[in-house]
Amino acid sequence: MIFFLLTGIVFGANGCTKKSKKDSNAELLASILSQGTAIDSACQRFISSEANCVAVPDSNSAVCSGLISRVKGEILPQELNTDAVAILYFDCFTKINLAYNIAKPCNHNSFNSNSDYRKVQRTGSSQAELSFRESFNKCGSLENEVPPADSGLSETNTILRADPF
Repeated sequence: MIFFLLTGIVFGANGCTKKSKKDSNAELLASILSQGTAIDSACQRFISSEANCVAVPDSNSAVCSGLISRVKGEILPQELNTDAVAILYFDCFTKINLAYNIAKPCNHNSFNSNSDYRKVQRTGSSQAELSFRESFNKCGSLENEVPPADSGLSETNTILRADPF
């Protein structure tokens, strides 16, 4: 019995060969590249925060490049419309979407699309929508509002020209 156990360990260990450094580096690079950029991740978090309440949510990959361009295009002054600043806006908007989702409360069938979700947020009359608009204006420094202290946006000295969504 012990003989078979030892034989199994010896032959099994030969099946576990060490990968070459080149193979390991290639796998690491592929993993990093598949994760996308920080701005893409921020946009995906934003889209995911809306998807919690949408029956047929937008595909992250299909909409993020356009959303990133729109957010960066609304940042003033324009010379500060960097990825780092846009990430702060996306993160702020994600946080208020999550608060809205709890206040509403909503589920995956509450809205037909992301477009419907955003329309109700901006035009609805419930307390959830009123709170959303107040928070949204703060994140974007719209209507002379000041961003939340924990958002990091105050330090950027930027505002949004208009709602990018």
